[in-house]
Amino acid sequence: MKKTFLILLILSVCASFFAQEKKTITVDEAVSLACQNNVTIQKQRINLNLLDKKNKTSWNSVSPTASLSAGYNPSLEENSPSTWTISASVNLSLTPSLYTAINGAKINYENGLITYDSAIRTIELNVRKLFLNLILTKENIALQQRNLETARQRYNASKEKFNRGQLSELDLLTAQYNYESLKPNLENTSISYENSLDSFKQMIGIAWDEEIELKGSLNDFNTTGDINVEYNIDEIPSIKSLKYQLENAKNNLLATRFSVWGPSLSAGYSYSLSGNDATDKTQTRNSISLGLRIPLDGYLPWSTGALNIETQKANLQTIELQYKDEKESTQINIQTKIKQIQQSKSQLKILSSNVELAQKTYNMTLTAYNHGSKDLLTLQTAADNLLKAKTNEQSQLYSLISAILDLENTLGVPFGTIK
Repeated sequence: MKKTFLILLILSVCASFFAQEKKTITVDEAVSLACQNNVTIQKQRINLNLLDKKNKTSWNSVSPTASLSAGYNPSLEENSPSTWTISASVNLSLTPSLYTAINGAKINYENGLITYDSAIRTIELNVRKLFLNLILTKENIALQQRNLETARQRYNASKEKFNRGQLSELDLLTAQYNYESLKPNLENTSISYENSLDSFKQMIGIAWDEEIELKGSLNDFNTTGDINVEYNIDEIPSIKSLKYQLENAKNNLLATRFSVWGPSLSAGYSYSLSGNDATDKTQTRNSISLGLRIPLDGYLPWSTGALNIETQKANLQTIELQYKDEKESTQINIQTKIKQIQQSKSQLKILSSNVELAQKTYNMTLTAYNHGSKDLLTLQTAADNLLKAKTNEQSQLYSLISAILDLENTLGVPFGTIK
């Protein structure tokens, strides 16, 4: 007896320990984990750091180059002395491309900031959507479990009525079929939930075998207010990114013009020291060089340089058209999303009313069935309609929240801003 009690105590402690190991995660905690651990964000962070370094050192083309060399030439003839030399040189080159190099690095870094922020927002959007989808699936599983339990109770009640001779065998088999037929769908939904949960763990950067519990409900999101959206089209991330692409194209055109037409200055200083084995005397030499280079072939319309300029012009014109078109498309897209949200809210009100109606119908049908005035098929139909109404309501609520998240992502505002 004592041994049995000890085993039960150990099992109870172990069960309590493992139950405590299960981690509860809210949607905001999931977003925070994803920002820390997601591989895509880590890659974008590495790229941004590189662009930052390039921006801070973009002036390095004006840095002078220095070299030091030494040589020794041994003589292979008896009467010829061996010689040695030591030389050093410093060279500096200045071109108009220095300006475009610095400006280009700055533009690339600022665009990189937008790209990095967009990557974070995309991951956050996906995390929030998948979190909500898991919550939706979990609530759907709970509905199916309650429906299955109700079907089981009806089946047991039918067996009792059948045993008392108050129900036909056909009605009993129907009740049993209705009960058993709910199990496969519940099992499939549960497996789908587990698979999605594994993908969710990978997205937020935790081990696939770590036990987690999602804390939240679709009803936690207040979506009853009117949509009031104020935005500046030029501050929307996709538009800002194209704006930097436009600035970069202008800078590339200027850089090409500098390389084709711009003069370049060069200056250098060299020092050399030489001697031989036959004498202790050494020779030194100092020299300074100055140079000016003015390219002329760029003025020829068929030259490579002139064609490069035309190529950059065409690229700039293409991006200008894309920029204009993107602004118009984004305006239309935003208005479409707002209308979609308004429509979803209207449909959600109707579906919520349907749930109330289906619940009332089921309650009345169940009472009538218990009094023998309604048959089992009618009761099953009422139960199916109630489950369908609740599922449709939750699915519509998920679609509404997802549409709001998409609009917030398009506008570049913090998630949760639009209610």
